Amino acid sequence: MQKNKLVFIAIIVLLFQILFVDSLSINTIRPDFLVLFIIYTTIINGRLVGVIMAFTVGLISDFSGVGSYFGLSPLSLSITAYLSGFLYLKYERLLPYLFHSIWIFTILLHFYIISFFRFQTVYLSDKTEFILIWLMSFGYTLIFIIIMQYFFPLREASHVKISK
Repeated sequence: MQKNKLVFIAIIVLLFQILFVDSLSINTIRPDFLVLFIIYTTIINGRLVGVIMAFTVGLISDFSGVGSYFGLSPLSLSITAYLSGFLYLKYERLLPYLFHSIWIFTILLHFYIISFFRFQTVYLSDKTEFILIWLMSFGYTLIFIIIMQYFFPLREASHVKISK
């Protein structure tokens, strides 16, 4: 039953990414809802499920035309899933700021990989503009992650039971 629910949510997120990412883009900056889904999937279900789901969803998004370079989405999402797999069932063992710093750094790395390949000419010509594009892409998606944290925090996703 859990696998069916996961596949259903993946299809919904993928359709949302395909249909609405162009209307939400600002110049070349666009949010990436797939990375949000992969972070949550990996923290809830573990590294193996996360990497498999990341590669599959990334491949489907590249086939649908959402990705700019074929193979870049599966690569960056798989790296994101692998690195966020370290957080599986670790919220209670890590300090909260360390836990959140790790997933934020993972998303920052994801956007660096995406930006590096998409904006190679900008990287070679003007590193300051490249850094600005990279951080703006990261920040735009981070806004949606913070909104998602309000409804479903990552500490709850990591199976934590907080005693009061």
